[in-house]
Amino acid sequence: MNKPLKIGLLMQGGRNWIGGAEYIKNIIFALSSLPHEVRSTFEICLLFDGKYAEPEIQEQLKNNLDYQYNLDFELEPYTFINRLKWKIIRTIQPHPEPRLSPFLNKANIDFVYPFLTPNKANLSYRGFPWIFDFQHKYMPNLFSDSEIKYRDSYFTQISELSSRVVLSSKTSAADFQKFYPDSKCATEVLHFRTSLPDLWFKLDPIEIQRKYFLPDRFFLISNQFWQHKNHLIVLEALKILQANSIYPKVVCTGHVYDHRQPNYSDKILTTIHTYGLANQVYLLGLIPRCDQIQLMRHSLAVIQPSLFEGWSTVVEDARCLGKKMILSDFPVHIEQDPPGSVFFDRNSPEQLAELIGEWWEKLSSGSDVDQENLARIRNIEEVQAFGYRFLEIVRSA
Repeated sequence: MNKPLKIGLLMQGGRNWIGGAEYIKNIIFALSSLPHEVRSTFEICLLFDGKYAEPEIQEQLKNNLDYQYNLDFELEPYTFINRLKWKIIRTIQPHPEPRLSPFLNKANIDFVYPFLTPNKANLSYRGFPWIFDFQHKYMPNLFSDSEIKYRDSYFTQISELSSRVVLSSKTSAADFQKFYPDSKCATEVLHFRTSLPDLWFKLDPIEIQRKYFLPDRFFLISNQFWQHKNHLIVLEALKILQANSIYPKVVCTGHVYDHRQPNYSDKILTTIHTYGLANQVYLLGLIPRCDQIQLMRHSLAVIQPSLFEGWSTVVEDARCLGKKMILSDFPVHIEQDPPGSVFFDRNSPEQLAELIGEWWEKLSSGSDVDQENLARIRNIEEVQAFGYRFLEIVRSA
């Protein structure tokens, strides 16, 4: 009998990037959803450190993992001797992370993701890197010089050293070929899907609505307050509707801080005050994931106004729930194309106002049981297809 393939998944994200953690979590759920005869051919290992050890996520994942490794205790410490050793290793052969390599060997990891392993390196394991998006190429004003330099350097390393790179959309894959036309690195597109616990569908969304003292009818925006998430266009749309005596309510969840643009959250608050929207816009901050999903279930619809995405977790959440969406016309949103969605020009508050006003008049609050059931049936198939696709990429290494 062949030894199971040991797949190591490096936890991503954290409080300032929830999408990274959700990405790895959804890969784990997708792999766990595969039939027993397939699932028994591999083992799932979560590799994390204290920075990414979110208790809520750990609890959700514990029954889907074969191994968990806290790298704070597994990796060699940052001593002077070790730093010198790692520097020497990098001069001998291209290697982005020599500190991790001894652990991967000791743990008998066969494939690690997302992780750059140089194509010609003689290693006992393989790995492919993941490029989430090329936002810094299109919106450099939202990044510091050091962030741009780091991304350009790392993405260039990938283009020169890796045999394959994983991207979340065809849009991003085309960008890779555009920015690195001479690269021999093959692109693999992996459309991720969201998995939600069955228990969450049995909860009463009204309890969560009341927990946060929210009105019965509201639209939901579930994005961190990064500038490219484009919350301001929603405030502009609400101001337009005010002039016509239409007063929709909008609830926003997500960390109210942009580390790249520290003053942006103040701009949001000032705009809400200046436009007289304090009774229409509810800022909840970062709330438990389960609460966020219950609010999505109860909402009239989800508004996703982003100017840039690699592949939107919010869109996939709404797809899981069969929830209608008002989406900006960013190409990745169009590529995702969830059922029941409409698109607006991402630079036109007038178009957005028209859609919000129309749906405010005609939609009812609360979860639609029939739509949720249909969405859940589709989701089972989509999540398994996601798991099979990831496994296909792993086995191509």
